Amino acid sequence: MQSFLNTFKEFLYLFTELSVLFIAISFLVSIINQKYEGIFKKQLAGDKISSYFKAIFLGALTPFCSCSTIPLLRAFLEAKVKLSVALAYLFTSPLINPIIFSMLFITFGLKLSLTYVVFLVFLIFIVSFVFSKFKEESFLKHIPKNTKSNIFTQTTHNPSNFIFKQKSCCANTQDKPKNITINYKELFKESLKNYKKLLPYIVVAVFIGAFIHGFIPQEILQKYLNGNEILSIVLAAFLGIFLYLRVETIIPIGLALLQMGISQGVIMSFLIAGAGCSLPELILLKQMFKIKFLFLFVMIILGVAISFGIFINLI
Repeated sequence: MQSFLNTFKEFLYLFTELSVLFIAISFLVSIINQKYEGIFKKQLAGDKISSYFKAIFLGALTPFCSCSTIPLLRAFLEAKVKLSVALAYLFTSPLINPIIFSMLFITFGLKLSLTYVVFLVFLIFIVSFVFSKFKEESFLKHIPKNTKSNIFTQTTHNPSNFIFKQKSCCANTQDKPKNITINYKELFKESLKNYKKLLPYIVVAVFIGAFIHGFIPQEILQKYLNGNEILSIVLAAFLGIFLYLRVETIIPIGLALLQMGISQGVIMSFLIAGAGCSLPELILLKQMFKIKFLFLFVMIILGVAISFGIFINLI
């Protein structure tokens, strides 16, 4: 009975957190872009090298778990930000932020903390840039279309379906008045409308997350992660994928495992895989992406986790 109550409490907490976050981000992004026309399109436009690092920097400033990155990712895609640039944010947000760096520094020291950040930034940039060489249609289920131009596209050739519409009849931004009247009520209604579309996915994702959240069998981990180093690193990555975790949750567990004699490489592999990808996140991503992308996403997170684990043990 107690475990059921704990699961229910966790469900309510995660559901409330994710729901409020989705609506708030959608609403806030709408206001920002209504007021500062095309901000995402301007700052993250095209395949410029700087666009990727801006997306990585933004991801590093948002201390979200893997599920919580989805609302802003969706906003980026609807704003016609390049998929490859948006993915740089998606990969970064759950793995790098000031909280994580501080906890890593306190737990493992400056050398590992800096190595962690530099290694991930480099790999995330490379992986995201590679995605720019493929057609977005290969990975996205659909590219939103609308007959009306909006503040991001400015043309009807590749229209968007963002959550608010262009108020001016003229598509040229230079002819638009500087003072834009923002209809907060309409923007909020559109945010709720988009939230309702995702609601079934959120409920399923949160239920799974609540069910397995906190289920960290340290004794089992110690038993199976103390053998062959390479095999242990690979096994740790796969275990991390199946658990819904925040990095902030994994780091204290990592310290306990370190005290049990498990290597830093194994712990970091577990940390990256557990925080970078989760079953609830994949369920949310499935609404926007094809199975091909979900498979690649899991393989990329596993690859990054395993490669960093091996790298740490070598230095």
